[in-house]
Amino acid sequence: MSEGLGSTLRARLVARYVELRGKLERIVGSRDDAADAMQETWLRLTTMSDGGTVNNADAYLLRMAANIATDRYRQDNVLLARGELSELVHIVDEAGDPERIAGARSDVEALSHVLARMPARRRAILVAARVHGELNSEIAQSMGVSLSTVEKELRAALEYCKKHLPEVEAAQRGHFSGPRKY
Repeated sequence: MSEGLGSTLRARLVARYVELRGKLERIVGSRDDAADAMQETWLRLTTMSDGGTVNNADAYLLRMAANIATDRYRQDNVLLARGELSELVHIVDEAGDPERIAGARSDVEALSHVLARMPARRRAILVAARVHGELNSEIAQSMGVSLSTVEKELRAALEYCKKHLPEVEAAQRGHFSGPRKY
């Protein structure tokens, strides 16, 4: 090679740009990210030292661009800054707080009393939907009633809970329908 390695690789990148970008798109999954990585590759090649040789210029350029794209992806998708991680260590975990446990037990006991005063079918529908996570259509089929009956009974059960458990947050944010299985 009479000219420098950086110059040779830049010329190869220009000559094979469309094909290399297409391969990189398949690797990174985004046309824009591939184009950005190819541009960054070009810029890095301008500062590349002229020493050394490359056996397969296309593979070298593609790997260089893929590494740039990977680095950019990791940089853009950092969930926590380094300083935030040390702050999180000092946050107090309130899940095991005795006051919260006692409050939750009180809420469950109050719910048990409210459920005991509900009609049997309404209670069964509420338990099937909210405890067992069944879909309204599954409840209707298993109980031999229409889907609208299940929706009406579930709505009435949730309204009853809201009315008789005003201090219980979970009762106040109940949803009437929709998929619940997870």
